Amino acid sequence: MKMGEQIVSANSRAAFEGLGNTQAAVMRYLRRKHAAARAEIAALCGVTPAAVSMLTRDLIGRGIVVEGARRQSGRGAPHVDLMLNPLIGYALGAHANRFSVTLTLLDFGGSMVDELQLPGSYDAFADVQSGIEKGKAALLDRNGIAADQLLGAGIAMPTRFRQGASFLDLAEEVISWAGPDMSTSLSAVLGCPVAIENDANAAAIGELSLGNSAGHENFVYLYLSEGIGSGIIIDKQLYRGNLGNAGEIGALRARGLSRPTFDDLAGWCAKRVGETPGGRSSESWTNYLRDNRAVLDQWLERAGPETARLGFAISAILAPSAIYIGGTLPRLVREDLVRWLDFVRSDPFEGARVVQPEILLPEVSATDAVAFGAAAMILHNLAAMG
Repeated sequence: MKMGEQIVSANSRAAFEGLGNTQAAVMRYLRRKHAAARAEIAALCGVTPAAVSMLTRDLIGRGIVVEGARRQSGRGAPHVDLMLNPLIGYALGAHANRFSVTLTLLDFGGSMVDELQLPGSYDAFADVQSGIEKGKAALLDRNGIAADQLLGAGIAMPTRFRQGASFLDLAEEVISWAGPDMSTSLSAVLGCPVAIENDANAAAIGELSLGNSAGHENFVYLYLSEGIGSGIIIDKQLYRGNLGNAGEIGALRARGLSRPTFDDLAGWCAKRVGETPGGRSSESWTNYLRDNRAVLDQWLERAGPETARLGFAISAILAPSAIYIGGTLPRLVREDLVRWLDFVRSDPFEGARVVQPEILLPEVSATDAVAFGAAAMILHNLAAMG
């Protein structure tokens, strides 16, 4: 399956076959709004009430949309709310890196059903595959969901893409996973279609689909993890660029420089404190950094200016209305980095000016925003199926 291809499991495909772009827009709108009357949908889509009635009748007949409560709005007949049917299917998201596999299960409406963290050492892809397979079975079992209700699985990892190749260009920290087509092997063990995505892109899609309460149509999700990446949203769509690798913002900073990454922070702390927490548990690292606040502050004085330069470059080239600061770096650290993205204060290029974007932390409420986003990606693609 090609990257970004729309997918539906064989057992659920019939409900989504033949849908057009307008119906896709309605499903995305309902997922964000939770409920809307036909008149609201007509205004959104720019079509007549009669066309909306026909369109929604089809979605109701397919079982994708259900009617909800009646509500009065001024004079005239009451409006009937329409909502997505959350039980028509489920989407699985997985975020895999060297230190953990985290899974999130969403219903079709986009609400979180359950999540599961599997910390460990994932040096081989066989271990990753086994973790995802066992995690999927555990999530479905403890929530009473049949396997054929799973619409698809989004798997996010540190990777780039190569057009026309069956293998992924994996990040250096997970290069040991390289091997045959991962998507095919994962699909076989999970029993559903699988789409592999870059971790930063998955997080951005999650924010676009089910976060972003301010309604930004153009934003960048700066993803600070073992490395640096970003997901770019333009006109409410993920911008992939040539070969699908847009957003490689980390390539602008030489490896020898201090970088706002977890790997850099861990190395800094190891040299100055000695022992560091094993793995990348946010809770463990947050407690550790609070106990060693002076060491963290010293690192921030190095990494903060680098973050400012990256944010300034993003703003100068893309002019987004907002930059979200996400990633596996503990929230404590990202909150401190936010202040460096006030460009008047940090002045990263000595007097150069850009329009200041809004600087935000991700709004998705989940243990792992990437796993959440990987599941949201499946729903996003289903809604776009035509």
